[in-house]
Amino acid sequence: MACAKFLKSTLETFSPDVLKMVTVPRSRGKSDSAYVWASWGTPKLVLNVHIDTVPVADGWITDPHVLTRKDTLLHGLGSSDIKGAAACILAALEVCTPKDAAILFSGDEEHGSEVMPAVIQSGILSDTKRAIVCEPTNCEVGRRHRGMLAFSTEFSGRGGHSSLADITERPLLDAARLASAVGDYGDTFKDFGTDPYKGLCTNIGLIKSDGAYNVIPTQTSLKFSMRPPPGDDVRARRDAVQAIYDGFGFDGALDVLVELLPFETRNIEAMSPYFKGIKIVDLPYWTEAALMSEAGINAVVFGPGDVDQAHKPNEHVPIEHLEIAAEVYRQAIERGAV
Repeated sequence: MACAKFLKSTLETFSPDVLKMVTVPRSRGKSDSAYVWASWGTPKLVLNVHIDTVPVADGWITDPHVLTRKDTLLHGLGSSDIKGAAACILAALEVCTPKDAAILFSGDEEHGSEVMPAVIQSGILSDTKRAIVCEPTNCEVGRRHRGMLAFSTEFSGRGGHSSLADITERPLLDAARLASAVGDYGDTFKDFGTDPYKGLCTNIGLIKSDGAYNVIPTQTSLKFSMRPPPGDDVRARRDAVQAIYDGFGFDGALDVLVELLPFETRNIEAMSPYFKGIKIVDLPYWTEAALMSEAGINAVVFGPGDVDQAHKPNEHVPIEHLEIAAEVYRQAIERGAV
């Protein structure tokens, strides 16, 4: 919230026609998040940066909350993913006059993406035709990426001595059987799709229980995911996994943690005036461009930094990337929807 309030007050200095900060409640016991919107004229182009970060990991040499320069690199939490882009946009606004453009700083991208759907549902993007979603692309233009599905489920039983395993509920074994079935499902689609997005990337991420080799567990947790390629039907994949679960006749429930669509730019040529001479690439990670695209907006992904630096200690962004991105953003804000 403090970040959103700071950005709102900073954007106010650029005299937008519309400026608002909106609080968005989140599920699963998470605290509220927010977004900040500033627009000039009829906002047909929006530049979006997510303002949340992942938690600080062990191994930082510098203070992760203090931007630190080392030669040609700037170190700090979120510097690459993707707060450098926010700085670039604010710098661009200092030297340009926006035309039919908007800036959207939004939270929660790293923790479930509950804010962007609220933005879309609010209708604030109703005039928006094009979007530049800022993520660390090495200042290249991202045109498509995979979606993501993530699931969790719990198994339970009375537990007990392993000598009674034949007549006692076996939650860990049930979890393992489901995991194996989901893995087999993923394996049958290893050749599905086209390069560089073949397969579903099915991952059994966690099986955790309170058992031992001689103890039947009372509880077992299972978490797994898959990443459907561009053009695939995420909802159909979700239903297929649910059918696998239902086929075992388990007593519990399968919880969908994440259901994120794949992304492909609707019209890459229409975005070319913003990115003349800049390489177009396929992305290995998910972005909220997928949500904007589903809402009918022609979106691309572009920003300073390298995803290889994201979510890790001593994250950094090259100063050269910031200079390139600031100029691209300046021209886009001045140009508006072309």
